[in-house]
Amino acid sequence: MSQEAIENIYTIPFYPKLNKTAPYKRTPRAIRMLKEYIFKHTKANEIIITNELNEFMWKRGIQKPPRKIKVRAIVETIDEEKIATVELIHEKVEISALPDLEGISIPGELEDEEEEEEDDEEITSVEEEPQEEPQEELKEEEEKQTEEN
Repeated sequence: MSQEAIENIYTIPFYPKLNKTAPYKRTPRAIRMLKEYIFKHTKANEIIITNELNEFMWKRGIQKPPRKIKVRAIVETIDEEKIATVELIHEKVEISALPDLEGISIPGELEDEEEEEEDDEEITSVEEEPQEEPQEELKEEEEKQTEEN
């Protein structure tokens, strides 16, 4: 029982062939094309598509499959039989790979935040002015008028 595993990464384009297919047949055709592509490149007897890849293909419905996908094909040889397992690759960008953006202002976003903070400070300064004194004076005048009457 010899068991070998070979792992390859493929980018599979579906268009322009899917553009020539009826809209209500596109996702099933894309899955058939995926299996044909993997069979052609790995010469596997059996091809297994993972649930995650299948859900990704059907996520947008039967009429709008993805234009291309990046997959990992793991080919295992068990007793002279090749079995290919196909899984979706998620490309994640690490934070360390992003360039430093310190000192660079994004137009519209940072300036708006600073202006809003300045507006808030002006509003609070206006609210802090004592407005209770004129009201107290009015109350005192009303009391004097009621006493006189």
